[in-house]
Formats: sequence, structure tokens, C-alpha cells
Amino acid sequence: MYRSRTARSVLLVLSVTLVAASCGSRDSGGGNSNAGGGGGNGSNTIDTANCPDSATAGISGGTITLASSFPQSGLTAAFAQISKGYKAYFAAQNDKGGVSVAGKKYQIKVVDKDDEYTASKTATNINSLVGDTGTKAFAVFNVVGTANNVAIRDDLGTNCVPNIFAATGSPITGDPNHPWMIGSTLAPYTLEIKTYVDYLKKQKPNAKVAMLLQDDDFGQAYKEGFTQAIKGTKITLAQSKTYQAGADDVSSQMTSLAATKADAFIDGATLLACPNALKAAKTSGWNPITFVSGTCISKTLMGIAGADGDKVLSATNIKDPQNPAYANDAAMKDYRALLAKFGAKDVDPDNGIVAYGYTQAAIFVKVLEGLKTLDRPTLMDAMHAISPMTDVGLLVAGVEVHTAADDPYLAEDVQMVQYDAKGSHFVNVGDVIDYEGKTAQFTPKDLISG
Repeated sequence: MYRSRTARSVLLVLSVTLVAASCGSRDSGGGNSNAGGGGGNGSNTIDTANCPDSATAGISGGTITLASSFPQSGLTAAFAQISKGYKAYFAAQNDKGGVSVAGKKYQIKVVDKDDEYTASKTATNINSLVGDTGTKAFAVFNVVGTANNVAIRDDLGTNCVPNIFAATGSPITGDPNHPWMIGSTLAPYTLEIKTYVDYLKKQKPNAKVAMLLQDDDFGQAYKEGFTQAIKGTKITLAQSKTYQAGADDVSSQMTSLAATKADAFIDGATLLACPNALKAAKTSGWNPITFVSGTCISKTLMGIAGADGDKVLSATNIKDPQNPAYANDAAMKDYRALLAKFGAKDVDPDNGIVAYGYTQAAIFVKVLEGLKTLDRPTLMDAMHAISPMTDVGLLVAGVEVHTAADDPYLAEDVQMVQYDAKGSHFVNVGDVIDYEGKTAQFTPKDLISG
């Protein structure tokens, strides 16, 4: 079933169409949320009229099965560290007897397959793990990549299978036409861009900006978000260059961008292309104010950049485990202790993407604990009604995660950070920036309903 629809789904990435649609609304009492982070009395956020009779599929006795697909080999294998974080957290929860949902304890089991960051393989994997009719796993958890989530969203939606904490900053995770998919604590890419433009407005209000972009909807979100963010300012785009998704050689693009002698450079690349771009900029003698995507701030990638990444800026909402300022932080100590006991042998606690995965698990457990009934519609109702949470997992102090029926974006608070190459860590710059409820305002509509 998933294979038959993959081509159509991937085409949505290439040809974005605005489709008018709406979700059902929650009653004014908002009665489905609670202090535990969300509850539910049955779905009144999502239309379940056409859902199959499989609301509790994937729950067997005292076990909840989650399915996932993400890179585990090849050049993109670094992303697998994300799963080390959430699997360790779930293992610790299971060791305590499981998560308590509506008065019963459940173990959490994760099944996954390697997709090498290829959308068609993601679709095949999820078809295998969830089943043609969505009866083999309760929910899909933290699938990595925008195109990868697009490739599975139609079929998961048809079968009313929750696709939660999609690991992408694409604004499509808030598309009301696909309410069975919801994003994670990765800030929407357009909010990242808004943060960078606001920084330039203060530091270099007449800046000429050069951009390196991936040639897919990740890059499109950056480009369109930037175009919208600079309206009414004196900031201009000097030049933008694209590279093929998955490529790591961006030397020719960087030669062209460096020749502009732009005041600022937005490195909207991921994986090896990101640090390679930083190295190429320094080699050319170009030293602009530089921003990197939040997808680039892992220990692995910034370690490759080394000194060439010094002073680059980015935005996040997760504490950097390598930052010595957090050495005595209680949440960081808990994180390290948990990974030491329950983490895989190859888990790297200093890697920020492990901290990210750990934090998604912590939020998910809180949502589960708040459910009044354990079924798919109730879970998704709760996912769209997460009461404000702070100090969960490794969220930066002051960051609040929150959703509502008309605002599905979980991560609208961001902390600007700057890389200290000598110390090999990011340091916080300024206060947490609160964009709560503003993602749609800063995002072109075609990037949401795509």
C-alpha cells in the first residue's frame, strides 16, 4: 500500500499546492489537557469518521509498539544517534515497570529499519513495520527527514496511524490536511530564518546575504522564509546556490558565494555539506557573519568543521551536552546517568542529537501519562493539546513546548547559540526567543499546506 503511493507523495515535495481545508475545533473549555501534558476523552480535534476499526492496534497486553525508519548506514548514518537517546529513555522507563496510562503500566517497544535517508525506502520500511492496514504498530515515532515523512503521511493518515515527533523542521508538520502527523522539538525552519534575520537587523541592518541551500523543500523553506523575513528591511539577498540533497561536495557553489563578498552567509546545508561549506568559506578568505541550520549543530558535524566553524551562529532549544556551563545541571546529570545505565554501547552522550532524541521520549512519556484512554484518536487529540511544558528532558531553561488545536507546532521557542571551536561546544547568546503561536505568521502558506 505504501509503495503504491510513494511516487505521488514524493511529487508533493516537488510541486507544492495550496489546498484549502480545515480541522475540527476543540470546544472552548479545552477540557482535554491537564498538568501531565495532555489528556483526552476521545478525539474532538481530528475527524475520525472514516478511520478503520483499529484504534488500539499495536497494543498487545502490556506493550505499546512504536515503529520508526531512519538512516543507519552510509553517509547519513550519524542520524542513528537520535534513536540512541530515545531508546535509552524508554529502556529506563520500562525498567521502572513501564509508563502508566489510565491506571495500567505499559512497556514501550521500538521497531525500526534503515532507510539510508531515502524516502522510497522509508515508505517500504513503514509499510513492513506498520502493515498495509496499519495494524502492526500503534504509532510511528521520529522518522528522520522531510521527504521521508511526506512519503508516508498519506497512507498513515488513511489508516489513522499517528506519526508523532516527525524529525524535520519543515512547516508541513503543521499542515491541517494531514493532522495525523505532528512535529518534534525541531524548530520550524522559517523560525530559524526569522531568528537570523532579526539578528542581522540589529547587528548589520544593511547586510547583503549569501545562501547555500539544499535543492528540496528544506532549501525551499529557507529561501521563502528568508524572502518573507526581510520584507520591510534593508537586508538583501546577494546570491543563493543549491546543491543536490545527499551530496557533500559544495566547493563550486561556495566559490560563487564567496565571490559576492556578502556580509552574511546562511549555510542552509545538512550532513557533510554543512561543515564542508564552512571550510570552503575560510579557504577562500571569506569571513562573513555565518549562520548554520539547526540540523548541523551536532558534535560530529561541527567537529569536522573544527576551527572553521568558530563563531558560527545557530538556533536550538536543546542544551548542548558539551557546554561546560551545564556540567552541574541537574537535568544533564540525570541524562548522563541514564545513558550510562541504559544506553547502547555506542551511544555518545556528548552528541546533541542524542540529547534531542532523549527529549522527544521524555515529552512522549508525559503525554502518555496524561491520557484517559489509550487509543490512537485520544493520543492525537492529546498531541494537539499539550499543556505548556518546561524542564522536560534537556530543554533549555525558559523554553516551553506547547500545542493547541489551531497551533500544532511544538517548538516555537528558540535559543540562539554560537560555536566555540576551541571548547568544541555551543554557548547561548541572549535570552530565549518566544515565537509561540507565530509560525504560520512567518511562514508562506505554500510551505505549510504542501
